Amino acid sequence: MAYEAEERFVKGFVARGRQERLLFELTHPKKRYRGLDRFCHQAAKLVDEDKIAMRGPDLSRQPAFIRFVDEHRAVCRVLSPDPALDGQELPFREAAARAFMGLDAAIVTAPGFALVVGEAEQGGRTAFLLTAAGEKG
Repeated sequence: MAYEAEERFVKGFVARGRQERLLFELTHPKKRYRGLDRFCHQAAKLVDEDKIAMRGPDLSRQPAFIRFVDEHRAVCRVLSPDPALDGQELPFREAAARAFMGLDAAIVTAPGFALVVGEAEQGGRTAFLLTAAGEKG
């Protein structure tokens, strides 16, 4: 299995001091689920703050996010502890919709941007749109 999407995501959007361990976990089949689960539970602490373009439990309803989705048609890779979702390659609109509809956490990654959606929990789910320079959508 090629791990280009995992490497691109970690090197592009994860805080420097946290990259090595996460990349190790994501690229080793026996540690992958644990790494994804740990990342998704601690995403707020692990993402590079400078890359956050938008965030919030209502991210999928924010007009700026909706515009971003409309403007980005890239095929993305989905990383998730959910085996039915993990590894799928989908257009961004569909990948984002599945990430928000699922109960488990998901990372949707493409060149230049990523979407991190925490697992469903009481009070909503934390979500981040990350862009190369943290530009607002």
